[in-house]
Amino acid sequence: MNNKEKFIIRSSILELAESGTPRNISIDDRIKNNNNNNHNEREKEKPLNFWDSITALGAQLSRPPYDPYREIINLEISVGRKQCQNKVVLSMPLLIYDNYVKSEETSLDTLHDALNWLAVNENINLGFVSDKSIKNINRKYPYFKRIIGKSKIEKKDFDFEGLVLQYNNDDHDKFIQFLTDIRKEFKGPILVEIDDTDDRYINSILDIGADGIVADTIKITNQQGKYKGKHAITVIHDMRRAINQYYAGKENDGAMLVAAGDFNNTGRIVKAAALGADIIGYSTSMLIANAANHYENLSNTNAISERIYRHVLATKGELKGVPAALGYSNFYNMSPADLRTSSIEVSLQTDIAIEGIDKSYRQIIEELVDEYEIKERLNIDEGKKQKLVAHLLTNRYGV
Repeated sequence: MNNKEKFIIRSSILELAESGTPRNISIDDRIKNNNNNNHNEREKEKPLNFWDSITALGAQLSRPPYDPYREIINLEISVGRKQCQNKVVLSMPLLIYDNYVKSEETSLDTLHDALNWLAVNENINLGFVSDKSIKNINRKYPYFKRIIGKSKIEKKDFDFEGLVLQYNNDDHDKFIQFLTDIRKEFKGPILVEIDDTDDRYINSILDIGADGIVADTIKITNQQGKYKGKHAITVIHDMRRAINQYYAGKENDGAMLVAAGDFNNTGRIVKAAALGADIIGYSTSMLIANAANHYENLSNTNAISERIYRHVLATKGELKGVPAALGYSNFYNMSPADLRTSSIEVSLQTDIAIEGIDKSYRQIIEELVDEYEIKERLNIDEGKKQKLVAHLLTNRYGV
């Protein structure tokens, strides 16, 4: 054990002894801030990167790790609920989501070539989501048409395998009628992009037969509302909880959550999946930028397409390796129970257990309330108890 590790342990013990409560930020982050004396106060107050405050547990003796090179690790996912007649099967939990950049036509051509090569050469099907027309008549990959606003869809124009509809907050009833009409005509999967976790919206959308919910985490956390200034992990957690509540007492028939946003590396994809996202919307701009940055000549479309192709292959290998290290042969067996955090704020927003304690901060507060109830011989009903817990959490951390 080196001096830095000894210092971190001593600091943790002293803080716990003095305050009687676990720390609310990572000691590692505190050390980084203290060593960065050249930065101004504004930089020191920069919010923590929540993604970096989450770690995954390794496999235990009762659940040994798999070897992804010798054993099959399942990444395949079928998009479409039980009643969906023409499901779309993806080889990886990724939809290439053309949502954040007005790409030039040549740039999109490089992406189309890469997706075709993956489908033909590697048997890897990735879905592409866009509101742009797909002119590539030799397309080998599934295309999800994104409908924004009041666009109409004629049955003769069904040149796509899936749909992504943008929910209209201004007129719920008209959107529900719009969704009802499309559902009668279109037999493939329909995903609905929403801006809120209000149960009324989600319940209505799923009742009609939508196959999943899309959460654009960047859009949701930047617009006015309860998620303004929040983190993507909060949106994913709340959306998953809302879908689970819809299915309370019954088995999920295939409704899924698609999380789109700043998922620019495998670590974030895995953590988002463990938090409850079934599929990740990977931005087109990130893929193209990752490839183009390695070439000065951007007109070399074949080179950029090959770079995207290799990037996806590498990502597939990484996505197999992480669940294998956790002891799972199926990527979709991961859950928040496989995660730990050093941040109380992250624990509050996601119910992830705190490292070294193996309980979420909410669970700690609930246990303290239970102990107080027993000690004082009180009889508090569950509803009032949860309000008290929420009040204590809000008072302490303003969440």
